[in-house]
Parts: sequence; C-alpha cells; structure tokens
Amino acid sequence: MIIILWQIVSVVQSFLSYGTAYRLTKKGGDNGVSLFGWFFVLNLASIIPGLGIYLWFKFKDE
Repeated sequence: MIIILWQIVSVVQSFLSYGTAYRLTKKGGDNGVSLFGWFFVLNLASIIPGLGIYLWFKFKDE
C-alpha cells in the first residue's frame, strides 16, 4: 500500500516539476538546455515524497 502511494505522489510531483522547470527557465536562461536541466533536476527531486510539491509551492509565486 505504501509503495502505491509513493508512486502516485511521485507521478504527481513529476507533472508539477514541468511547470516549475518552465517558471525557473523563464526567470533565467530561457532556452531548451536550461529547461531540460531544470526538468531533470526537479524530476530527481520528485523521487522524494513531498519535496517536489514543496518546490512547486516555493517557486509558484515568484
């Protein structure tokens, strides 16, 4: 049961990481390499439950 919840949270955080990566890219480099880099880093962060959601809320208002 815990593994299924962890996977669901991880998938949701992966979807949120794309929006966060887009916001961070617009704020900085604004190119495809920057977007890919942020997306890669934020997908790694989505493995940890709660970290991706925290980062999404942190960068949402900026």
